[in-house]
Amino acid sequence: MRIPAIYPGSTTVDFLAVRDPASQDDQFGSAAPNLLVLDGDRETREQLERLYAANGYSVLGLASASDCMRRLTEDDIDFIISSIHLPDADALELIAQIHQKYPVLPVVAITSAADIQSTVDVLKLGACDFVVKPFDPAAVLESTRAALENSKPGIQARQLRRWLKGHFEFGDILSPTPQMRRVFELICTAAPVDMPVIIAGEAGTLKEQVAFTIHHHSARRTAPFVAVNCAGYPDALLQAELFGYEKNACAGIYESKPGKIAQAHGGTLFLDEIEVLSLTLQKSLLEVIDHRKISRLGASQAAHIDVRIIAATKVSLRERAPGRMLRDELLSRLSAVPIELAPLRERTIDIPHLVENFLRYHPVAKSKRIAAVADKVLGQLMRYSWPGNVRELHNILECAILLATGRVIEDVKLPESVEDTAAEKSKIAASSLRQWLREKEKYYLSRKLEDLGGNISLTAKSCRIGVRTLSRKMRTYG
Repeated sequence: MRIPAIYPGSTTVDFLAVRDPASQDDQFGSAAPNLLVLDGDRETREQLERLYAANGYSVLGLASASDCMRRLTEDDIDFIISSIHLPDADALELIAQIHQKYPVLPVVAITSAADIQSTVDVLKLGACDFVVKPFDPAAVLESTRAALENSKPGIQARQLRRWLKGHFEFGDILSPTPQMRRVFELICTAAPVDMPVIIAGEAGTLKEQVAFTIHHHSARRTAPFVAVNCAGYPDALLQAELFGYEKNACAGIYESKPGKIAQAHGGTLFLDEIEVLSLTLQKSLLEVIDHRKISRLGASQAAHIDVRIIAATKVSLRERAPGRMLRDELLSRLSAVPIELAPLRERTIDIPHLVENFLRYHPVAKSKRIAAVADKVLGQLMRYSWPGNVRELHNILECAILLATGRVIEDVKLPESVEDTAAEKSKIAASSLRQWLREKEKYYLSRKLEDLGGNISLTAKSCRIGVRTLSRKMRTYG
Protein backbone atom coordinates (compact mmCIF):
# COMPACT_ATOMS: atom_id res chain seq x y z
CA MET A 1 0.00 0.00 0.00
CA ARG A 2 1.15 3.52 -0.69
CA ILE A 3 1.12 6.24 1.94
CA PRO A 4 1.20 9.74 0.42
CA ALA A 5 4.23 11.89 1.06
CA ILE A 6 3.99 15.48 2.27
CA TYR A 7 4.18 17.85 -0.67
CA PRO A 8 4.47 21.61 -0.44
CA GLY A 9 1.33 22.54 -2.40
CA SER A 10 -0.99 25.40 -3.25
CA THR A 11 -4.73 25.65 -3.82
CA THR A 12 -4.14 25.57 -7.58
CA VAL A 13 -2.58 22.06 -7.53
CA ASP A 14 -4.81 19.45 -9.21
CA PHE A 15 -6.05 16.84 -6.70
CA LEU A 16 -4.76 13.88 -8.72
CA ALA A 17 -1.26 15.36 -9.05
CA VAL A 18 -0.50 14.98 -5.34
CA ARG A 19 0.95 11.48 -5.19
CA ASP A 20 3.87 9.54 -3.80
CA PRO A 21 4.82 6.84 -6.33
CA ALA A 22 7.94 5.80 -4.44
CA SER A 23 6.44 4.83 -1.10
CA GLN A 24 5.75 1.08 -1.18
CA ASP A 25 5.71 0.15 2.51
CA ASP A 26 2.69 -1.70 3.81
CA GLN A 27 2.31 0.18 7.06
CA PHE A 28 -1.20 -0.85 7.99
CA GLY A 29 -1.35 -4.59 7.39
CA SER A 30 -2.33 -6.50 4.29
CA ALA A 31 -4.98 -4.05 3.01
CA ALA A 32 -5.24 -0.31 2.43
CA PRO A 33 -7.10 1.65 5.12
CA ASN A 34 -10.78 2.19 4.34
CA LEU A 35 -11.58 5.91 4.17
CA LEU A 36 -15.07 7.40 4.34
CA VAL A 37 -15.80 10.78 2.71
CA LEU A 38 -18.98 12.30 4.16
CA ASP A 39 -20.25 15.38 2.34
CA GLY A 40 -23.65 16.38 0.96
CA ASP A 41 -22.00 18.32 -1.86
CA ARG A 42 -21.46 15.85 -4.70
CA GLU A 43 -18.64 17.80 -6.37
CA THR A 44 -16.58 18.05 -3.16
CA ARG A 45 -17.23 14.42 -2.31
CA GLU A 46 -16.10 13.16 -5.73
CA GLN A 47 -13.00 15.38 -5.65
CA LEU A 48 -11.91 13.83 -2.38
CA GLU A 49 -12.73 10.32 -3.60
CA ARG A 50 -10.48 10.83 -6.65
CA LEU A 51 -7.68 12.26 -4.51
CA TYR A 52 -7.68 9.33 -2.08
CA ALA A 53 -8.06 6.67 -4.77
CA ALA A 54 -5.11 8.13 -6.70
CA ASN A 55 -2.98 7.84 -3.56
CA GLY A 56 -3.62 4.16 -2.91
CA TYR A 57 -6.43 4.35 -0.38
CA SER A 58 -9.71 2.43 -0.41
CA VAL A 59 -12.40 5.11 -0.33
CA LEU A 60 -16.19 5.30 0.03
CA GLY A 61 -18.29 8.43 -0.45
CA LEU A 62 -21.57 9.02 1.41
CA ALA A 63 -23.90 12.01 1.48
CA SER A 64 -25.86 11.60 4.73
CA ALA A 65 -25.23 11.11 8.43
CA SER A 66 -27.73 8.23 8.62
CA ASP A 67 -25.87 6.30 5.90
CA CYS A 68 -22.61 6.96 7.73
CA MET A 69 -23.83 5.54 11.05
CA ARG A 70 -25.26 2.47 9.35
CA ARG A 71 -21.96 1.82 7.60
CA LEU A 72 -19.93 2.17 10.79
CA THR A 73 -21.73 -0.86 12.27
CA GLU A 74 -19.89 -3.02 9.72
CA ASP A 75 -16.56 -2.19 11.44
CA ASP A 76 -14.79 -1.64 8.13
CA ILE A 77 -14.07 2.11 8.24
CA ASP A 78 -10.65 3.30 9.42
CA PHE A 79 -10.93 7.07 8.88
CA ILE A 80 -13.65 9.67 8.24
CA ILE A 81 -13.40 13.08 6.63
CA SER A 82 -16.70 14.90 7.09
CA SER A 83 -18.22 18.23 6.19
CA ILE A 84 -19.74 20.13 9.09
CA HIS A 85 -22.76 20.85 6.86
CA LEU A 86 -24.87 17.74 6.18
CA PRO A 87 -28.35 17.53 4.67
CA ASP A 88 -29.97 15.29 7.32
CA ALA A 89 -28.23 16.01 10.63
CA ASP A 90 -26.20 18.40 12.73
CA ALA A 91 -22.62 17.43 11.85
CA LEU A 92 -21.36 18.54 15.26
CA GLU A 93 -23.75 16.11 16.95
CA LEU A 94 -22.70 13.41 14.50
CA ILE A 95 -18.99 13.87 15.26
CA ALA A 96 -19.73 13.73 19.00
CA GLN A 97 -21.76 10.54 18.47
CA ILE A 98 -18.98 8.91 16.42
CA HIS A 99 -16.40 9.84 19.05
CA GLN A 100 -18.57 8.35 21.80
CA LYS A 101 -19.32 5.07 19.99
CA TYR A 102 -16.00 4.65 18.17
CA PRO A 103 -13.43 6.56 20.26
CA VAL A 104 -10.36 5.32 18.33
CA LEU A 105 -11.82 6.12 14.89
CA PRO A 106 -10.13 9.30 13.56
CA VAL A 107 -12.39 12.04 12.15
CA VAL A 108 -11.17 15.08 10.20
CA ALA A 109 -13.71 17.88 9.73
CA ILE A 110 -14.16 20.01 6.61
CA THR A 111 -14.88 23.60 7.67
CA SER A 112 -14.87 27.03 6.10
CA ALA A 113 -12.49 29.87 6.91
CA ALA A 114 -15.39 32.02 8.07
CA ASP A 115 -16.77 29.42 10.48
CA ILE A 116 -14.19 29.73 13.28
CA GLN A 117 -16.55 28.75 16.11
CA SER A 118 -17.56 25.47 14.41
CA THR A 119 -13.89 24.67 13.86
CA VAL A 120 -13.22 25.06 17.57
CA ASP A 121 -16.33 23.03 18.44
CA VAL A 122 -15.49 20.01 16.24
CA LEU A 123 -12.09 19.69 17.91
CA LYS A 124 -13.72 19.80 21.35
CA LEU A 125 -16.24 17.14 20.29
CA GLY A 126 -13.61 14.61 19.23
CA ALA A 127 -12.36 15.45 15.72
CA CYS A 128 -8.60 14.93 15.49
CA ASP A 129 -8.05 17.69 12.89
CA PHE A 130 -9.77 19.95 10.38
CA VAL A 131 -9.19 21.19 6.83
CA VAL A 132 -10.51 24.50 5.55
CA LYS A 133 -12.37 25.07 2.26
CA PRO A 134 -11.12 25.77 -0.33
CA PHE A 135 -8.59 23.17 0.80
CA ASP A 136 -5.12 22.35 -0.36
CA PRO A 137 -4.92 18.68 -1.44
CA ALA A 138 -1.48 18.34 0.13
CA ALA A 139 -2.91 19.53 3.46
CA VAL A 140 -5.75 17.01 3.19
CA LEU A 141 -3.31 14.17 2.56
CA GLU A 142 -1.00 15.22 5.38
CA SER A 143 -3.89 15.47 7.83
CA THR A 144 -5.09 12.02 6.71
CA ARG A 145 -1.62 10.50 6.94
CA ALA A 146 -1.07 11.85 10.46
CA ALA A 147 -4.47 10.62 11.66
CA LEU A 148 -3.88 7.12 10.24
CA GLU A 149 -0.39 6.96 11.71
CA ASN A 150 -1.69 7.87 15.17
CA SER A 151 -4.44 5.23 14.98
CA LYS A 152 -2.28 2.48 13.41
CA PRO A 153 -2.82 -0.14 16.20
CA GLY A 154 -6.59 0.36 15.97
CA ILE A 155 -6.52 -0.04 12.18
CA GLN A 156 -4.51 -3.24 12.41
CA ALA A 157 -6.91 -4.64 15.00
CA ARG A 158 -9.96 -3.74 12.85
CA GLN A 159 -8.40 -5.37 9.79
CA LEU A 160 -7.74 -8.50 11.79
CA ARG A 161 -11.31 -8.51 13.16
CA ARG A 162 -12.68 -8.10 9.63
CA TRP A 163 -10.70 -11.10 8.49
CA LEU A 164 -11.90 -13.11 11.48
CA LYS A 165 -15.53 -12.18 10.86
CA GLY A 166 -15.50 -14.14 7.64
CA HIS A 167 -13.29 -17.02 8.77
CA PHE A 168 -13.67 -17.54 12.56
CA GLU A 169 -10.35 -19.34 12.29
CA PHE A 170 -6.59 -18.84 12.55
CA GLY A 171 -4.93 -21.74 10.76
CA ASP A 172 -5.66 -24.77 12.94
CA ILE A 173 -7.41 -22.58 15.52
CA LEU A 174 -11.01 -22.77 14.40
CA SER A 175 -14.05 -21.97 16.51
CA PRO A 176 -17.28 -19.95 16.55
CA THR A 177 -17.64 -20.30 20.34
CA PRO A 178 -17.70 -17.30 22.72
CA GLN A 179 -14.56 -18.56 24.53
CA MET A 180 -12.54 -18.68 21.34
CA ARG A 181 -14.00 -15.44 19.95
CA ARG A 182 -12.57 -13.86 23.10
CA VAL A 183 -9.20 -15.43 22.27
CA PHE A 184 -9.42 -14.01 18.74
CA GLU A 185 -10.15 -10.56 20.17
CA LEU A 186 -7.10 -10.85 22.42
CA ILE A 187 -4.99 -11.86 19.42
CA CYS A 188 -6.29 -8.74 17.65
CA THR A 189 -5.28 -6.67 20.68
CA ALA A 190 -1.86 -8.28 21.13
CA ALA A 191 -0.66 -8.49 17.52
CA PRO A 192 0.03 -4.81 16.78
CA VAL A 193 1.32 -3.98 20.27
CA ASP A 194 4.97 -4.95 20.78
CA MET A 195 4.62 -6.36 24.30
CA PRO A 196 5.19 -9.79 25.92
CA VAL A 197 2.30 -12.27 25.87
CA ILE A 198 1.63 -15.38 27.93
CA ILE A 199 -0.65 -18.16 26.71
CA ALA A 200 -2.07 -20.74 29.12
CA GLY A 201 -3.68 -23.98 28.06
CA GLU A 202 -3.54 -27.73 28.34
CA ALA A 203 -1.34 -29.82 26.05
CA GLY A 204 -2.70 -29.91 22.52
CA THR A 205 -4.69 -26.66 22.68
CA LEU A 206 -2.47 -25.21 19.91
CA LYS A 207 -0.61 -22.60 21.96
CA GLU A 208 2.19 -22.39 19.40
CA GLN A 209 -0.31 -21.65 16.61
CA VAL A 210 -1.73 -18.79 18.67
CA ALA A 211 1.79 -17.45 19.23
CA PHE A 212 2.64 -17.68 15.54
CA THR A 213 -0.60 -15.93 14.61
CA ILE A 214 0.28 -13.01 16.89
CA HIS A 215 3.73 -12.86 15.29
CA HIS A 216 2.34 -13.14 11.75
CA HIS A 217 -0.01 -10.21 12.27
CA SER A 218 2.56 -8.01 14.01
CA ALA A 219 5.14 -5.56 12.66
CA ARG A 220 7.73 -8.33 13.21
CA ARG A 221 6.10 -10.73 10.74
CA THR A 222 8.99 -10.53 8.23
CA ALA A 223 11.56 -11.41 10.94
CA PRO A 224 12.19 -14.88 12.45
CA PHE A 225 9.71 -16.76 14.62
CA VAL A 226 11.79 -19.09 16.82
CA ALA A 227 10.05 -21.70 18.99
CA VAL A 228 11.64 -23.53 21.93
CA ASN A 229 10.01 -26.22 24.09
CA CYS A 230 11.68 -25.60 27.45
CA ALA A 231 10.69 -29.05 28.75
CA GLY A 232 12.74 -30.69 25.99
CA TYR A 233 16.12 -29.82 27.53
CA PRO A 234 17.92 -30.43 30.82
CA ASP A 235 18.39 -27.16 32.66
CA ALA A 236 22.12 -26.76 31.85
CA LEU A 237 21.61 -27.43 28.17
CA LEU A 238 18.59 -25.12 28.02
CA GLN A 239 20.69 -22.16 29.17
CA ALA A 240 23.20 -22.79 26.38
CA GLU A 241 20.37 -23.36 23.87
CA LEU A 242 18.67 -20.08 24.75
CA PHE A 243 21.66 -17.79 25.34
CA GLY A 244 24.37 -19.41 23.23
CA TYR A 245 28.05 -19.75 24.14
CA GLU A 246 31.49 -18.50 23.19
CA LYS A 247 34.38 -20.60 21.91
CA ASN A 248 36.26 -22.28 24.80
CA ALA A 249 33.51 -21.33 27.26
CA CYS A 250 33.70 -24.91 28.55
CA ALA A 251 35.90 -27.92 27.91
CA GLY A 252 35.10 -29.44 24.54
CA ILE A 253 33.56 -26.28 23.01
CA TYR A 254 35.64 -25.32 19.97
CA GLU A 255 33.39 -22.77 18.28
CA SER A 256 30.91 -20.06 19.25
CA LYS A 257 27.20 -20.57 18.79
CA PRO A 258 24.36 -18.03 18.96
CA GLY A 259 21.42 -19.03 21.13
CA LYS A 260 17.77 -19.15 20.18
CA ILE A 261 17.22 -15.66 21.61
CA ALA A 262 19.86 -14.22 19.27
CA GLN A 263 18.40 -16.18 16.34
CA ALA A 264 15.06 -14.47 16.99
CA HIS A 265 16.62 -10.96 16.88
CA GLY A 266 14.14 -8.55 15.31
CA GLY A 267 11.38 -11.16 15.53
CA THR A 268 9.56 -13.29 18.08
CA LEU A 269 10.79 -15.93 20.54
CA PHE A 270 8.15 -18.47 21.62
CA LEU A 271 8.94 -20.32 24.85
CA ASP A 272 6.64 -23.28 25.51
CA GLU A 273 6.22 -24.87 28.95
CA ILE A 274 7.98 -21.93 30.56
CA GLU A 275 6.96 -23.17 34.01
CA VAL A 276 9.88 -25.68 33.94
CA LEU A 277 12.54 -22.93 33.87
CA SER A 278 14.84 -22.85 36.86
CA LEU A 279 14.82 -19.74 39.04
CA THR A 280 18.24 -18.80 37.60
CA LEU A 281 17.00 -18.99 34.02
CA GLN A 282 13.87 -17.06 34.93
CA LYS A 283 16.07 -14.28 36.31
CA SER A 284 18.14 -14.26 33.10
CA LEU A 285 14.97 -14.05 31.05
CA LEU A 286 13.84 -11.05 33.10
CA GLU A 287 17.07 -9.32 32.03
CA VAL A 288 16.17 -9.94 28.40
CA ILE A 289 12.67 -8.51 28.86
CA ASP A 290 13.62 -5.53 31.03
CA HIS A 291 16.98 -4.49 29.55
CA ARG A 292 17.02 -6.16 26.10
CA LYS A 293 20.44 -7.67 26.78
CA ILE A 294 21.80 -11.22 26.68
CA SER A 295 25.09 -12.72 27.78
CA ARG A 296 26.43 -15.81 26.04
CA LEU A 297 28.07 -18.44 28.20
CA GLY A 298 31.73 -17.41 28.44
CA ALA A 299 31.17 -13.87 27.08
CA SER A 300 32.81 -10.94 28.84
CA GLN A 301 29.97 -8.49 28.19
CA ALA A 302 26.27 -8.44 27.35
CA ALA A 303 24.95 -7.77 23.85
CA HIS A 304 21.86 -5.82 22.82
CA ILE A 305 18.92 -7.90 21.61
CA ASP A 306 15.61 -6.87 20.02
CA VAL A 307 13.11 -9.66 20.50
CA ARG A 308 9.47 -10.05 21.48
CA ILE A 309 8.82 -12.89 23.90
CA ILE A 310 5.64 -14.96 23.82
CA ALA A 311 5.52 -17.64 26.51
CA ALA A 312 3.19 -20.57 27.05
CA THR A 313 2.36 -22.62 30.13
CA LYS A 314 0.17 -25.60 31.01
CA VAL A 315 -0.53 -23.96 34.38
CA SER A 316 -3.68 -21.86 34.66
CA LEU A 317 -2.93 -18.16 35.03
CA ARG A 318 -5.53 -18.04 37.80
CA GLU A 319 -3.59 -20.61 39.83
CA ARG A 320 -1.81 -18.99 42.74
CA ALA A 321 -0.45 -22.04 44.56
CA PRO A 322 2.47 -21.24 46.92
CA GLY A 323 4.60 -23.95 45.33
CA ARG A 324 4.21 -22.62 41.80
CA MET A 325 7.56 -22.55 39.99
CA LEU A 326 6.88 -19.46 37.87
CA ARG A 327 8.21 -16.38 39.64
CA ASP A 328 5.75 -13.55 40.21
CA GLU A 329 8.20 -11.03 38.70
CA LEU A 330 8.44 -12.98 35.45
CA LEU A 331 4.73 -13.74 35.32
CA SER A 332 3.87 -10.06 35.75
CA ARG A 333 6.23 -9.05 32.87
CA LEU A 334 4.79 -11.68 30.57
CA SER A 335 1.17 -10.95 31.46
CA ALA A 336 0.82 -7.70 29.52
CA VAL A 337 -1.65 -9.66 27.36
CA PRO A 338 -2.70 -12.94 29.06
CA ILE A 339 -4.55 -15.48 26.89
CA GLU A 340 -6.18 -18.65 28.23
CA LEU A 341 -7.21 -21.42 25.83
CA ALA A 342 -10.21 -23.53 26.80
CA PRO A 343 -9.78 -27.32 26.55
CA LEU A 344 -11.68 -29.06 23.76
CA ARG A 345 -14.02 -30.84 26.21
CA GLU A 346 -15.42 -27.41 27.16
CA ARG A 347 -16.17 -26.49 23.53
CA THR A 348 -17.37 -29.69 21.90
CA ILE A 349 -19.46 -27.59 19.51
CA ASP A 350 -16.15 -26.93 17.72
CA ILE A 351 -15.54 -30.60 16.92
CA PRO A 352 -17.63 -30.77 13.70
CA HIS A 353 -15.81 -27.67 12.38
CA LEU A 354 -12.41 -29.07 13.33
CA VAL A 355 -13.18 -32.41 11.70
CA GLU A 356 -14.44 -30.80 8.49
CA ASN A 357 -11.43 -28.49 8.31
CA PHE A 358 -8.94 -31.32 8.95
CA LEU A 359 -10.46 -33.50 6.23
CA ARG A 360 -10.55 -30.60 3.77
CA TYR A 361 -6.80 -29.98 3.94
CA HIS A 362 -5.31 -33.39 4.80
CA PRO A 363 -3.43 -34.65 1.70
CA VAL A 364 -4.44 -38.31 2.13
CA ALA A 365 -8.08 -37.37 2.77
CA LYS A 366 -8.02 -35.26 -0.38
CA SER A 367 -6.47 -38.05 -2.45
CA LYS A 368 -9.04 -40.58 -1.12
CA ARG A 369 -11.85 -38.00 -1.50
CA ILE A 370 -12.85 -38.36 2.15
CA ALA A 371 -15.02 -35.39 3.03
CA ALA A 372 -17.06 -36.43 6.08
CA VAL A 373 -17.47 -38.74 9.06
CA ALA A 374 -20.57 -40.82 9.78
CA ASP A 375 -23.10 -39.47 12.31
CA LYS A 376 -22.21 -42.36 14.66
CA VAL A 377 -18.56 -41.37 14.52
CA LEU A 378 -19.35 -37.70 15.11
CA GLY A 379 -21.33 -38.70 18.20
CA GLN A 380 -18.34 -40.67 19.50
CA LEU A 381 -15.99 -37.75 18.92
CA MET A 382 -18.28 -35.28 20.62
CA ARG A 383 -18.69 -37.26 23.83
CA TYR A 384 -15.01 -38.14 24.29
CA SER A 385 -13.22 -36.02 26.94
CA TRP A 386 -10.10 -35.22 24.78
CA PRO A 387 -7.27 -35.07 27.34
CA GLY A 388 -4.93 -34.35 24.40
CA ASN A 389 -7.28 -31.72 22.97
CA VAL A 390 -7.06 -30.64 19.31
CA ARG A 391 -3.73 -32.38 18.71
CA GLU A 392 -5.22 -35.68 19.91
CA LEU A 393 -8.24 -35.16 17.66
CA HIS A 394 -5.92 -34.66 14.69
CA ASN A 395 -4.00 -37.85 15.53
CA ILE A 396 -7.17 -39.95 15.78
CA LEU A 397 -8.52 -38.51 12.52
CA GLU A 398 -5.22 -39.18 10.77
CA CYS A 399 -5.41 -42.84 11.75
CA ALA A 400 -9.06 -43.02 10.66
CA ILE A 401 -8.22 -41.50 7.27
CA LEU A 402 -5.52 -44.11 6.63
CA LEU A 403 -7.88 -46.99 7.54
CA ALA A 404 -10.98 -45.66 5.76
CA THR A 405 -12.16 -47.67 2.74
CA GLY A 406 -14.83 -45.26 1.49
CA ARG A 407 -15.48 -41.54 1.17
CA VAL A 408 -17.05 -41.36 4.64
CA ILE A 409 -15.18 -42.36 7.82
CA GLU A 410 -17.30 -45.07 9.43
CA ASP A 411 -15.07 -45.91 12.38
CA VAL A 412 -12.53 -44.30 14.70
CA LYS A 413 -10.20 -45.88 17.26
CA LEU A 414 -10.72 -44.17 20.60
CA PRO A 415 -9.18 -45.21 23.95
CA GLU A 416 -10.62 -48.32 25.65
CA SER A 417 -12.43 -46.36 28.34
CA VAL A 418 -14.58 -44.65 25.76
CA GLU A 419 -15.41 -47.85 23.89
CA ASP A 420 -16.40 -49.62 27.13
CA THR A 421 -18.91 -46.92 28.08
CA ALA A 422 -20.26 -46.30 24.59
CA ALA A 423 -23.46 -48.27 25.15
CA GLU A 424 -24.27 -46.36 28.33
CA LYS A 425 -23.92 -43.06 26.53
CA SER A 426 -25.77 -43.87 23.31
CA LYS A 427 -28.55 -41.44 24.22
CA ILE A 428 -26.04 -38.66 24.82
CA ALA A 429 -24.81 -38.87 21.23
CA ALA A 430 -28.14 -37.87 19.77
CA SER A 431 -28.71 -35.15 22.35
CA SER A 432 -25.17 -33.81 21.80
CA LEU A 433 -25.82 -33.55 18.08
CA ARG A 434 -29.14 -31.81 18.68
CA GLN A 435 -27.48 -29.47 21.15
CA TRP A 436 -24.76 -28.70 18.63
CA LEU A 437 -27.39 -27.85 15.98
CA ARG A 438 -29.23 -25.61 18.46
CA GLU A 439 -26.02 -23.81 19.39
CA LYS A 440 -25.18 -23.32 15.71
CA GLU A 441 -28.63 -21.87 15.00
CA LYS A 442 -28.46 -19.61 18.05
CA TYR A 443 -25.02 -18.33 17.03
CA TYR A 444 -26.11 -17.77 13.42
CA LEU A 445 -29.28 -15.86 14.33
CA SER A 446 -27.58 -13.72 17.01
CA ARG A 447 -24.83 -12.68 14.58
CA LYS A 448 -27.41 -11.85 11.89
CA LEU A 449 -29.36 -9.71 14.36
CA GLU A 450 -26.17 -7.98 15.46
CA ASP A 451 -25.04 -7.34 11.86
CA LEU A 452 -28.45 -5.85 10.97
CA GLY A 453 -28.70 -3.62 14.02
CA GLY A 454 -31.37 -5.70 15.76
CA ASN A 455 -33.89 -5.21 12.94
CA ILE A 456 -36.12 -8.32 13.19
CA SER A 457 -37.81 -7.84 9.83
CA LEU A 458 -34.53 -7.48 7.90
CA THR A 459 -32.99 -10.39 9.82
CA ALA A 460 -35.93 -12.69 9.05
CA LYS A 461 -35.74 -11.73 5.38
CA SER A 462 -31.99 -12.31 5.30
CA CYS A 463 -32.40 -15.75 6.96
CA ARG A 464 -35.36 -16.60 4.67
CA ILE A 465 -37.71 -17.33 7.56
CA GLY A 466 -40.88 -15.64 8.78
CA VAL A 467 -40.88 -12.82 11.34
CA ARG A 468 -43.02 -14.92 13.71
CA THR A 469 -40.62 -17.85 13.38
CA LEU A 470 -37.65 -15.62 14.16
CA SER A 471 -39.45 -14.09 17.17
CA ARG A 472 -40.23 -17.56 18.49
CA LYS A 473 -36.62 -18.65 18.12
CA MET A 474 -35.44 -15.48 19.85
CA ARG A 475 -37.66 -16.35 22.84
CA THR A 476 -36.43 -19.96 22.79
CA TYR A 477 -32.79 -18.97 22.81
CA GLY A 478 -33.19 -16.13 25.27
